[in-house]
Amino acid sequence: MLASPNQESYPLASNSVFWHASGQNVTLNELLVQPPVFEPSSHAEDLNLGYTQHDVWLRTQVRNDSSEAQRWMVQFEYPFLDHVTLYTLRQTSIEAQQSGSALPVDQRALAHRQAVFPIEMAAQETITLYTHVAASGSKMLNYNLMTPEAFYAQNDRHNFWLATYFGILLALGLYNLMLFFGLKERVFLYYSLFTLGFTVAILTFNGTGTLMFWSALGDNTSRLVAIGFTFASTMATLFTQSFLNTKGYTPRWHRVLSYFRIYCSLALIATLLLPIQPALRLMDVTGFMAALLMLICGIYCVTQRVPSSRLFVVAWSLFLVGACVFALRNLGILPANFITLHGIQIGSALEMLLLSFALAARFNKLKRQKERAQADMVMTLKKQETVLEQKVAARTKALEHLANYDVLTGLLNRHGLARSAEGALERTRQHNHRLALLMLDLDRFKPINDDYGHEAGDFVLQKVAKRISNLARKRDHCARFGGDEFIIIMENIGHDDTLATIEARIGEAIHSPIELPCGKRVSVSVSVGISTCQGAECATLESLLREADSQMYAVKSRRATGCCRYGSANP
Repeated sequence: MLASPNQESYPLASNSVFWHASGQNVTLNELLVQPPVFEPSSHAEDLNLGYTQHDVWLRTQVRNDSSEAQRWMVQFEYPFLDHVTLYTLRQTSIEAQQSGSALPVDQRALAHRQAVFPIEMAAQETITLYTHVAASGSKMLNYNLMTPEAFYAQNDRHNFWLATYFGILLALGLYNLMLFFGLKERVFLYYSLFTLGFTVAILTFNGTGTLMFWSALGDNTSRLVAIGFTFASTMATLFTQSFLNTKGYTPRWHRVLSYFRIYCSLALIATLLLPIQPALRLMDVTGFMAALLMLICGIYCVTQRVPSSRLFVVAWSLFLVGACVFALRNLGILPANFITLHGIQIGSALEMLLLSFALAARFNKLKRQKERAQADMVMTLKKQETVLEQKVAARTKALEHLANYDVLTGLLNRHGLARSAEGALERTRQHNHRLALLMLDLDRFKPINDDYGHEAGDFVLQKVAKRISNLARKRDHCARFGGDEFIIIMENIGHDDTLATIEARIGEAIHSPIELPCGKRVSVSVSVGISTCQGAECATLESLLREADSQMYAVKSRRATGCCRYGSANP
């Protein structure tokens, strides 16, 4: 092949011959002494050899069709080649240069992610290039002869797009990881782990990872690709289950994906234990199956109207195309070109962007759900608080009633009487009114308890309390003072004749017969003691009680001697 500086690039594949070493560990000297039969390569596709067990030798001749010395670059397009050795045969010397993804960077002919070799050619010089390729992965051996200017211009373009691609992957992975920590939703974590595994695999596959980070891995570089892609398949399956909520919407598909996830986990372990080439083949099959299976699941979810399933199908279709192209090219089924070489990166970039949009929609949905849940919680708390306040108020009212009222009769008890008396006395002093306290003690009540029991006695007390309440005015205060004693506090009363009338009415009402539940009729009488005060002269409740008690016992004493004001009560 004639190489002229007037042309920037020459494809070497169509001007080369190749030979499979067939398991032999052949050196260049042995190859020169006993030349094997090389096969011609008329097209670049002829050197897309897929997975082969043996090393490959390439041979081509190049003549510098210039009157001046020229510098050229031999570039292999496919970066995932473990060991590449270029021998330059001149008339008087043999020069050897090494490169490849499994070779440390400082040992490569040129520190580059691809196998690249600089060569110098004198004016009108003809050289023969022998290339020895040893790779456990797919052998796509398309290579070119380029001027340094053309090579570095192309390298700058490729680096720009690679930096953009990996920048997108890094941003998406970190963004979704932060969403996971913020929202505690596992779908974002699965997506981040999927992105991580895929990024590690692609970084290694296209040579950027070995060039910048882990060139010391040596022959295990290829294994890292298998591990990364298989791990990404496992995380993609988890992501699909979580994103489409297959457990809730499609339980059968959820079980299928769960079984496939177990397979992916076993395949991941196998990539650590198997020889590198079988591990890479297993990686291709697993990745292809994962993409196809999740696409079919997504299509089924679309038919079931699962939320966000349409966008998932579009995104995963793009990735499936890229994965298929990647796997089929590695297997030697598809020809080698720019699309097949970078198809998985193109497809994955579009797929991850679309899935990120879907996750963003999911994030907004979760945010709205969270806001609604918070609003509902606040509303529920307010309702519960209102109910609690009502219960507390009701309970407080009930407790206050228990604290101030007698359980049996419903009248004020001693505590309630004290509180009511305090207010009544204060109003009497302020308005210079007259206040009366009536103490009532039932006569002949004990025989009822003895003859008919305490339940009958309680019944009589309830009837008497009701009669007292009916006789009292609305503003009067009626209380059960204890046992069969009752108190009435009357505010703003008239003269003594008014009290006498009230006393008579009380005696008459209480003396009326009471029919017990058993059918018997009984009667009780009452002794009434009255104490009064007016305006600022009003003393305390205790003094009024003492005076009324004294008056009441005086009445009892007179009644015992037959001097009762309105006669004795019937037994």
